[in-house]
Amino acid sequence: MKSRDDGEFFAGQQKREAEKEDLNRDIRDLQLLSSTISHEIKAPVRAIDGYARIFMEDYCDKTDEEGLSLISNIRGICKETLSMIDKLLEYARLSGVEPVKETVNLQKMIRDVFTQLAAGYKSKNRPVLKFQEEIPFVLCDGTFLRQVMMNIISNALKFSADGKDTVITAGFHQENGEDVFYIRDNGVGFDMEYSQSLFGMFQRMHTSDEFEGSGLGLSIVKKLIQAMGGRVWITGEVGKGACVYFTLPPANILK
Repeated sequence: MKSRDDGEFFAGQQKREAEKEDLNRDIRDLQLLSSTISHEIKAPVRAIDGYARIFMEDYCDKTDEEGLSLISNIRGICKETLSMIDKLLEYARLSGVEPVKETVNLQKMIRDVFTQLAAGYKSKNRPVLKFQEEIPFVLCDGTFLRQVMMNIISNALKFSADGKDTVITAGFHQENGEDVFYIRDNGVGFDMEYSQSLFGMFQRMHTSDEFEGSGLGLSIVKKLIQAMGGRVWITGEVGKGACVYFTLPPANILK
């Protein structure tokens, strides 16, 4: 009986090692691809943007309004493409990084990230951040978590609704023994039919004419939260906003 158990154990161990090697190979391939993309694609896109900028600066008085609009569109496409490449590079880089465990003051991090991003927010009214409850400390990788907050809060600000003051609410509750955190906005929202696909790479619910972006933000959020041992999901309603929920291991310390 013991011999059979030992055989099953070693077979399972070999399978896990093979899966780990496959994963490491995929990570190396992704990092090699991202390096190639960085050098072979970003440079031409930057060149196109540079020529378009020079054209607008030197020939604006010799070009009609339609021509200038076309050049402006070219620059906008270049900006969006470079942003998408940067997000893809970030996704590849994070795929090969092991998270560390440290005690993080999540409430302070949310406030700091919001303050940083809101400073560049273009609107007549300043966005508002509210805390529904006192948020406990968490056990996670601080660098990973900051990247998660940057993506979630950036989306909350970006998808704000016209004619409405932007309010972002952060909170916390316990559910089935888990600490569940959330960040809710009162923006344009989305149809819940597409809630799962939002975490896929390059998935967007709005056109680039409506809201700029790469469609990689939530896929990065999901990868980082899962790497730290948590879960993430999103709810929303068209015209009423969205709410991102996530779980993380507790640090058993209050603010």
